[in-house]
Amino acid sequence: MLEKLTIKRKILLLILIVITLTVSSYTMLSIYITEKTEKEGIDYLLYTVAYGAQNIVGDDYHDSIVDSTSVTTEEFNKKLEELSVFATKTNVAEIYSYIKYNGELRWTSGSLPNDPYFGKYKGNNEIVQRVYFKPFVENKPVTYNYEDTYGSVRTAFIPFTTKNGKQYIIAVDYSIENIEKIESTTVFIYVGAGFILLIIAFIIAYIPINHISKPLKRLVNYTNEMVNNDFHLPENSLQSLYSFSNKSKDEIGKLSEAFLTMQFSLSQYIIDLRNTTIAKESIEGQLKIASAIQLGMIPKSYPTFPDRTEFDIFGYMSPAKEVGGDLYNYFMVDDDHLAFTIGDVSDKGIPAALFMAMTNTLIKAITLSGLRPAEVLYKANNELCKENEQCMFVTLFLGIINIRTGEVEYANAGHNPFILVQNDNVVNYQELSPGMVLAAFSDVQFTNEQFTLKPNETIFMYTDGVTEAMNRDHKLFGEERLLNLIKKLGPLRIPNLIDETIEGVAIFVDGNEQSDDITILALRFLS
Repeated sequence: MLEKLTIKRKILLLILIVITLTVSSYTMLSIYITEKTEKEGIDYLLYTVAYGAQNIVGDDYHDSIVDSTSVTTEEFNKKLEELSVFATKTNVAEIYSYIKYNGELRWTSGSLPNDPYFGKYKGNNEIVQRVYFKPFVENKPVTYNYEDTYGSVRTAFIPFTTKNGKQYIIAVDYSIENIEKIESTTVFIYVGAGFILLIIAFIIAYIPINHISKPLKRLVNYTNEMVNNDFHLPENSLQSLYSFSNKSKDEIGKLSEAFLTMQFSLSQYIIDLRNTTIAKESIEGQLKIASAIQLGMIPKSYPTFPDRTEFDIFGYMSPAKEVGGDLYNYFMVDDDHLAFTIGDVSDKGIPAALFMAMTNTLIKAITLSGLRPAEVLYKANNELCKENEQCMFVTLFLGIINIRTGEVEYANAGHNPFILVQNDNVVNYQELSPGMVLAAFSDVQFTNEQFTLKPNETIFMYTDGVTEAMNRDHKLFGEERLLNLIKKLGPLRIPNLIDETIEGVAIFVDGNEQSDDITILALRFLS
């Protein structure tokens, strides 16, 4: 429907919408402020009347009340008459007071003959507890809107305590019907004024819009022509637009000049965008190839060693970008020893992926030479320190397990402690010598440590992309949550353990964008 409107009518419609929203917002705000002021004024009146009523039925009067015989009918009627006159002069619905007697509400005075002296409340007990008794509990002035058998009112409750320690409440009612009449009148006045203001503003706006719309219509025609010609204008249209810009010195003329500048910029932008798109598609293609190469450097099939029944091992890696800096690997050193490693490069993207590939290759090559884990890390660290101009580093854990005995010898280079899942589902983080990260300083010594896995015990290794996974509330998954999850999932088969852990992290982050590479490696000793 809007497509069929002329530029003039569209601008008029826009102006009408803006004026309508502005006037409506102003009207609603004015109504809100006025009603709020009126309510505050009513509350002030109620509090003032309540404090004034204390002069009639104050501390001395309530100190004299012990039971239903403490006040004579003549004295009660006198107080009723005084309160009735005071209520009429102050234009409130009712003034009354009450006390709590043996857990019940008892009237002690009132401006209307609704309730006799020391009479009980006629409504339900829920109103008594929620409204009438609450000032006793809070011991401060409160105001409520409520409806009971006495009508619909706004009431101010003022708690008082005599010198003898007796508590009583003086309450003042204001009719909700009167409040609604005031609000209705306020709304009627402001809506009427707003409607008149809307009409006047629209009439005033129409005259300059009618003058502006004609040159704008020409610019619209030029725009359509430019769009239809791949952001180029024919020579005659350009000349006409130049002429129009030179003749018109107002904002429309400046808009025409800006239009010409935009047309030139867009033409150049289209050329640059095409070139950029071609280059981007080429880079994306290369990144996909790089990702495939990187994933091809780590074990992916399960089982990797189908003929080995002494152990079960599997890993998972999910880069935050097309390629990542996490790594894991596992391979047979000889018939009796399996090496396994996991690490995290300090950066992300292509530089981290290259550093990861170099680290993974070095660790495997040196390990296969028969060295112990600490010696492997020592040699790999010195190689990585050479020509490390980008000052990158990598945290890395390397272990070698004797698959006949379950004995594990390992060394750590600043990586996260792994989780050890022992029999009877005893699950804890394993304390490690922290060790220096690889590629930071040369000639760093690392420490060999040992422990023995019993049959069916599991080592669960991970990178900080797991524990630092963040949800939409900027909360981290954390080490404690991971430990509790592994306690729950520990008996599962290795692939299921990894899958369920990844699912647990995914549920926690709830679709929040992955900020770091996530890698998991799990090893279970079987025989």
